[in-house]
Amino acid sequence: MICVVYCLTAIVVRTQKYITDLMKKIKLTSPVSMALIALSGVIALISNLGSSQAALQLLYIANPQHAGLQDIVSGQVWRLITPIFIHFGIMHFVFNMMWVWDLGKLIESKKGPGFYIGFILLVGALSNLAQYLLTRSPFFGGMSGVVYGLFGYVWIRGRFDPTFSDGLHKTTVNMMLAWFVLCWTGLLGPIANWAHTLGLLAGVVWAYLENKSLGPLEMIAAESLPKKQKLEYLSTSDMLQIEQQRQWVREHYLPEARGKYASVEGKLNIISAILSQGPTTGQGEKQEQEQRALEIVFGDALVQETGLQWAIWNDDTVRTPVLITPGSPTIIFPLVTLPRLAAHNKALDVQHLFTASVASIRQQMQGSS
Repeated sequence: MICVVYCLTAIVVRTQKYITDLMKKIKLTSPVSMALIALSGVIALISNLGSSQAALQLLYIANPQHAGLQDIVSGQVWRLITPIFIHFGIMHFVFNMMWVWDLGKLIESKKGPGFYIGFILLVGALSNLAQYLLTRSPFFGGMSGVVYGLFGYVWIRGRFDPTFSDGLHKTTVNMMLAWFVLCWTGLLGPIANWAHTLGLLAGVVWAYLENKSLGPLEMIAAESLPKKQKLEYLSTSDMLQIEQQRQWVREHYLPEARGKYASVEGKLNIISAILSQGPTTGQGEKQEQEQRALEIVFGDALVQETGLQWAIWNDDTVRTPVLITPGSPTIIFPLVTLPRLAAHNKALDVQHLFTASVASIRQQMQGSS
């Protein structure tokens, strides 16, 4: 009997721990953003990335054969939102989803899923209405208006609210604003610029009003808060740069053998092969990027083996990729400086270094659990 009770207790404890860990992971992965991406993906498949007009008739803000907002007034209120899920082409879809993931999970983690959903619905409806009423054409779609709303909100909250410490990096802000202006020039073809504009304004005004609503005592309390660790999610620009570095390593395989890169062993083998050739061929900044590429791929192998996650350590001057343990408390693992180790040890065994790193990581993760 005692054994049965002990076993049941152990099962309950393990189940509770599993559920707790699962909820932490769900919280970190932004379920609302995942739902938005999934729904956009389904509609992209059904509509063949916007090329099937028959599949889009009920998703456009208005039936092309009807005038004004007749369809919405008659009860088809979903049309206010559904254009945000329409995407025309793979790049249109991919880049919008990257920004939704990048910005959306930050807002969801700070403000909660309820706020995030309400924000999407209001900004999506306003940006769609602006685009339709100012152009009189229902043939538009995309998450861009919402994305610029998310951008505007995070940008302004990060600049003026001390408690909203995960503001956008200056590079990301400049890139988003430059893209906004470029779209208005017409050089990129037909784009829902009014949706971009209204979305951006809505996000900025919303954040400004929230900041203004903070009372004096709240502002003093916020100013006195200690500085948090400057540990951030990967931004879209971070992800693009890291993927470019991965590609540099991947291309050292012959085209017919690049499938090997998908495995841990394949990553370690190509790192060993590159290091065995001596110093990288680039000079100055290019050489640093190539060296970082080797470290990124070594980190990818560790992620694949141990379940770590990528993040960014931002010291206001340099954004450095790091590995962290999922959940809390967070343990940070800096990248291994492979080229420097190889310079001091001509017989550097990458596999041995990897095995030792995995053992060290697992030991620290067990110690924190």
